[in-house]
Amino acid sequence: MEQTGMDRRGFLKVAAGFGAMTAAAAALPGCAPQGSAGKTGTETASASTLSSSGGYAWLGEAPEIDESQVTETITADVVVLGGGNAGLMCACAAAEAGATVSVIEMQSESTISYYGLHDIATLNSNYLTEHGIEPVKPSEFIAEYQRRNRNKTNPALVRQFANHSGEMLDWIISNAPQEVVDALEIENGVESQTATEYFNDGAVINGFHCWRGCTQVNFQDTAPVLIAQAESRGATWYWEHTAVKLLTETATESLRTTVYNQNDNTVREADVDTDVTKVTGAIVQNASGEYLKFVGEKGVVLACGDYGGNNDMYVALQDERRWLYEAHGLDTSEMRTKMFGRDGSGIKMGMWAGGSIDPSPHCLVSPQVMFESTDFPTNVLRWGSGFKVEADRLPAGSGGASQNPWGAPFVCLDNNGQRFTDETFLGIFGVLDQVERRKPGRYFYFFDNKWKELMAKMPPEHFSQPIGVTDAADFEKLFQGWVDRGVQGAETEDGGTVCAWAANSLDELLEYMGLEGDMRENVKASIAKYNEYCAQGEDEDFGRDPKMLLDVSEPPFFGMYSVEEKPMLGTVALNGLVIDDDQRVLDKKYNPIEGLYATGNNSGGRFAVQYSTAISGLTLGFAMTLGRELGKALAAK
Repeated sequence: MEQTGMDRRGFLKVAAGFGAMTAAAAALPGCAPQGSAGKTGTETASASTLSSSGGYAWLGEAPEIDESQVTETITADVVVLGGGNAGLMCACAAAEAGATVSVIEMQSESTISYYGLHDIATLNSNYLTEHGIEPVKPSEFIAEYQRRNRNKTNPALVRQFANHSGEMLDWIISNAPQEVVDALEIENGVESQTATEYFNDGAVINGFHCWRGCTQVNFQDTAPVLIAQAESRGATWYWEHTAVKLLTETATESLRTTVYNQNDNTVREADVDTDVTKVTGAIVQNASGEYLKFVGEKGVVLACGDYGGNNDMYVALQDERRWLYEAHGLDTSEMRTKMFGRDGSGIKMGMWAGGSIDPSPHCLVSPQVMFESTDFPTNVLRWGSGFKVEADRLPAGSGGASQNPWGAPFVCLDNNGQRFTDETFLGIFGVLDQVERRKPGRYFYFFDNKWKELMAKMPPEHFSQPIGVTDAADFEKLFQGWVDRGVQGAETEDGGTVCAWAANSLDELLEYMGLEGDMRENVKASIAKYNEYCAQGEDEDFGRDPKMLLDVSEPPFFGMYSVEEKPMLGTVALNGLVIDDDQRVLDKKYNPIEGLYATGNNSGGRFAVQYSTAISGLTLGFAMTLGRELGKALAAK
């Protein structure tokens, strides 16, 4: 039952309309992906499809729960809904700065999983500097990032990442267990000499710039230590608790607004009475089904993760993916992110309170990292993961490893044996976009004995595989195994199929690969034409950067293929609620909803157009940095 009244500040109070809601419908970070049953084709609810009440069909209505069902009220300075990567960092920073914090997390303490592979992008940390990583000018990074996203991302948020991500990493390292610190790895680090030719030659391909700065951290073993420290400072984790909805109050206030006066034909700023919303807390359900009220005196933070596991939201909001699926005649009911993906409950709660979904192009971390197929072995579907070389699994003289052509700048041909794009554009992302817009089937990759030089020139975009001295020996063993096995092709993992070969002549290689007739002639003609462009230093067909033009002429020759079965569904969705520079959730007039904040994948303004990476690991780098900055700011209120 709805109750109204005036509080001492003049707010017109509206008690949270409470109502029964299952915990599964409001899963927070760490829960299993929970997508609702989907629809296909024209039945799919789009982002613009409204329900009978005027809201988006996928949004539904805010739950109603009678206040008599609330068994306990808990007050803290900061209430964080979701204890994943961003939420944990927010809570720890707030507690360290002296605030009391309540963290609501659906997962159990013993089984919580922190999504991501924990490649964490940062700039200018002491740890990176001490290990020889060159400094990065924040202004140059901001400019590069905004250019990649066509200025659709919020540069003020990008600036926070650029200025504070280094200290975030140093803070994690200073508090991590020693065994985690000992196992840290810097991707494309100086010692490995990865991408040496790329960095020595200006670190720019096709006008796009990349930097070193990604550190691989075992966060699963680090998080419990950080939580224990935060709890010793006044934070409390409420495990197996699920946020259901936000508590709101509404009022009319005078806000500064731009107005036009027809009488004197002037435009000026004026105070205008405007309805505003304030969020004071949240209703939460525990594992026993009881409802609790959590009040956040300094703020409530939505950190509940993305909506990639929710089919209805995925289909409605991921326009490009839906259009790709429909263009290929595929069933959209299967559309949800693979391996990772939350249910979007935090975004829904923010929108029920008056917020909006990020208007930027809705993008994903793509390519995905997990594949399933009823028609093909998964080893031929692993687009984007580059070569997987596991030295401890390589039998002497064999090619025992997974072979994946993506992530290396080889000559790429379609299933007619024709080149169709610049293979080096934005690492792997440009080729991937092209392939998903073409006929499904096999795509082929060819290179020669100059592979080491070519891969050293590769831009170190995320999912790319530039070569370094530390893994060159493994690659040499891998490729020599292909040569030694001849027509048998590269050894595969259990259940895989051969998709890579090597030979001492191009004709012999094509015979091993089973390419005959017109296909064989087309491949030879395409490679010959590409070699001509290499000789003249200009790719007249597709404008491949001259730095990346190395011909295919020196034996042994290598050939591989991958199968494009269907467009990728990605790993995690990257757009959330509209927020301002301070991560405050904005209402539909772009005024802050007082007391409500969003961080991590509940927030927008961080990614747009596509997930291309000037530094690997940017999604976690952004989430953890901005989460930590928000926690510090809330504690200081």
